Amino acid sequence: MINPSGSAFGYVHHLCTALVGRGAQVDLYTGPFWDTALRGLPVPSYRHRQAFYRHTFERSRRPGPTRPLWRAARLVEHVRGLARIARAQRAYDVTHVQWLPVPALDARALKRLCRRGPVAYTIHDVYPHDVPETDAARSFWANVYASPHALIAHSQADIRELTSAFDVPPARLHHVLHGNFGYLRHHPIRTHESPTDLLFFGFIGHYKGLDVLLDALARLRDAGHRFSLRVVGRPLTTFDHYQRQIDRLGLSDLVDVRLGFIDERDIQGHFTSTRLVVLPYRRIGQSGVAITATTLGRALVASQVGGLGELVETLGNGLTVPVDDASALADAIEKLLTDDAFRAGCEAASLQHADTTLAWGPIADATLAAYDAARSSHGRGQ
Repeated sequence: MINPSGSAFGYVHHLCTALVGRGAQVDLYTGPFWDTALRGLPVPSYRHRQAFYRHTFERSRRPGPTRPLWRAARLVEHVRGLARIARAQRAYDVTHVQWLPVPALDARALKRLCRRGPVAYTIHDVYPHDVPETDAARSFWANVYASPHALIAHSQADIRELTSAFDVPPARLHHVLHGNFGYLRHHPIRTHESPTDLLFFGFIGHYKGLDVLLDALARLRDAGHRFSLRVVGRPLTTFDHYQRQIDRLGLSDLVDVRLGFIDERDIQGHFTSTRLVVLPYRRIGQSGVAITATTLGRALVASQVGGLGELVETLGNGLTVPVDDASALADAIEKLLTDDAFRAGCEAASLQHADTTLAWGPIADATLAAYDAARSSHGRGQ
């Protein structure tokens, strides 16, 4: 299992654990972040190896005049990690790649791995967030998707886009659900947050639609509803645009902004202190924030987009609204925050489906079937 930067910790940790539970031997090649994220959790049943960024991970993240130098050194360590994986590949039946953190380099490495042995690749996002959709970029990603012997996608929407926009043969595509984040329940609530009505969580960028939520909050305020909102996460670029919008709409007394990296042990406190999780995304494959909210028994309001809309409509744990529709978003928020019985039903649906529909055993079985398909495809020289 290849996950250089430790992205989507909960997903990869649970998947590796579930695969071991189904009889597989799993070695995870990742970086120093993994040991930090595992803190407080049971010792994992899979092996994890620090193949990336052993000496540069922390230094490359610290602000200061030497940061550019450490980031350059981190790139060198990234290349060394790729070389280490190439040398180790033949010891494994299948190589499963989770992320390409440095696409220009990793795409070439992925092709080399595919020539040497069976490779499965999980497509967390069909197209990178907040990146202009140019012909050149689409051609690049189509070339990436042409190499792996098995491609794993979390939603039917992603499957449709991969076949229609990237010409991926359906035979190489495997629809495997994104499982729950049960590991969060092992962490005691370290930070007891004050109650809030609405939570917007995670990376902050144009694709997440925070500006639409702020417009909806202003509409609700003008209609006599003074719902509080907590914004927790790390801006992909800058938060200035959103702060100006908050000031312009006069929402400063209703919006609590917490910018920066969120420790794994603080996630549960943010979700359990809110009544409703709002996801007004413009584009998404599947959302880790939605999975977190579902795992922790929250009700959701989400855009009808990608796997996010599929998840909420399938599980019945909230309401969906059209993309970029602040009026519909305000109406859905009002419904869920003023109808306690309806919201309680959504919360119960979240907990029920987290432990059934999103259980990891069947997901591990489906992943192993994708591995078998990858091995067969490689054996046929495809």
